Amino acid sequence: IISDIHGNIHGLKTVLSDLTGVDKIICAGDITGFYPFINEVINTFKKNNVISVKGNHDQYLIDGKAQEDKSDEIKNSVERMKKLISEQNFSYIKNLPEFLNITIDNKKVLIVHGSPWNHFEERIYPDYPSFDRFKELDVDVVILGHTHYPLIKKIGNVTIVNPGSCGQPRDKNLLSYTIWDTKTDFFENRRLIWDIEGFIKEAKLMGVEDSLFEVFKRIQ
Repeated sequence: IISDIHGNIHGLKTVLSDLTGVDKIICAGDITGFYPFINEVINTFKKNNVISVKGNHDQYLIDGKAQEDKSDEIKNSVERMKKLISEQNFSYIKNLPEFLNITIDNKKVLIVHGSPWNHFEERIYPDYPSFDRFKELDVDVVILGHTHYPLIKKIGNVTIVNPGSCGQPRDKNLLSYTIWDTKTDFFENRRLIWDIEGFIKEAKLMGVEDSLFEVFKRIQ
């Protein structure tokens, strides 16, 4: 389970190279946004048959703009994505679902970027004050993204999983993803060291502003 790649092909490839014995890859959205390697990321998704929903940044790209209350960084990011993305890959993003209900090993799974109640913008952090809401859902597993913070939490009969980010982790500078053994129902979050400096150097050559790398200075 992965999420929030944000055009970081370096991070995505690092995570994929760590996977062994995996027969499905699920993504909770934000394939695009911020970093410039979006065509490489989408092509890698296609090659690996990744099951994905849209994230808020993917929707901004489809809309051609971010909402007025968003930061200049996000607005600039949308303009960058519009210039970079190929027509074929724009069609791929546009045709992704806003949410998915699927069954895996007889378990009902909801995949959504933000939350079951606000698909794009609500953030379910580890200290979310209303976790009891999840008890009302008729699913076994809810897969979320958006926060860039990993979370594995069981509320009643519902397991909530946020893999964190394999493109822009915000709690520390280690990439984050989650393995789900669907037979034993065991979830494990994994963190990976990666070549941050190499990524920053290459992204800067493509015109990415320095402020978008500040997040990688967080160490805890």
